[in-house]
Order: sequence, then C-alpha cells, then structure tokens
Amino acid sequence: MTDRSPARPMSVREAMDRVLAAEREAQGQIETCRSDAEQILSDARDRARRIKETTQRRISDVHAASHRQTAARIREMRREAAQLGAAIDYEPAQSKAVSEAAKHLARRLTSRHHDDL
Repeated sequence: MTDRSPARPMSVREAMDRVLAAEREAQGQIETCRSDAEQILSDARDRARRIKETTQRRISDVHAASHRQTAARIREMRREAAQLGAAIDYEPAQSKAVSEAAKHLARRLTSRHHDDL
C-alpha cells in the first residue's frame, strides 16, 4: 500500500543543503570535464609531435636517397664522359676549346639568367 500522505514541506535548511549538494556535484563534474579535456589536449599534442617527428624523418630519408641517387648518377656520367673523351682524339687546342665551351654551357645552364640560350 502506498503512502498518500501529503509531502512534508522542506525546510529552508534542507533546501539549501540540497542546492549546495547539487552545486558540489556540478562542480565535481566540471572538474572531471576539465581534467578530461586537458588529457585529450595533451594526447593530441603528443600525437601531433609524433606525426611531426615521423614526417621530418621521412623527409630526411627522401633527401638522403635523392642525394645518393644524384651522386651515383653524376659518377656514372663522369665515367661515361671520361670514356667518350678517351675515345676522341682531340688536338690540344681543340680539347681546350671543347672544355671551355662545356664550362661556359654548364654555367649558363645552372645560372639564374640563362634566357639567351
């Protein structure tokens, strides 16, 4: 059987105690949310740092591989040039003229101002 007696009115003290208890509970939840947010932010910063480190390592690896391939190709081209140069029997004056022309062309190709090519 249910009690159908009218509810006893709450005293002011009881009402204040309930309000203060609800406020403490809300403050605790706010602190929990703040703590959770700080942890999420910290985790995100750690992840961003790891991504940055991985990206920088990969970029360095690509640069190093590119430098190795470029150096290998230059060595190969120099070997080919030496072989071709040995196969051609230039007279000293012709050899000097070809060398100077090659240097001049290389400077023009590698300078910023090679519009006159």
